[in-house]
Amino acid sequence: MKTKVFKSVLPVFALLLAVSLAFATETNLFLNTGYIEGPLGPIEVQVPCDNTTQDQCYYLGHEVFQDTGLSIPMRKSQ
Repeated sequence: MKTKVFKSVLPVFALLLAVSLAFATETNLFLNTGYIEGPLGPIEVQVPCDNTTQDQCYYLGHEVFQDTGLSIPMRKSQ
């Protein structure tokens, strides 16, 4: 009886554990909030830039800025 219950519960437990651990993992890509120039004003976007290099950060071909006034450009991350 014990082995029958054990054999049926173990796969269910393993599946639940796998699903819960899949949601607990994090990606190495951290996104920061930036702004691009839109037709009616600044548009908020999430970009993987953190101002560690001198290269300009772009989002879909548009320069990304740190502020809504579009005056401080964001730089790419390494």
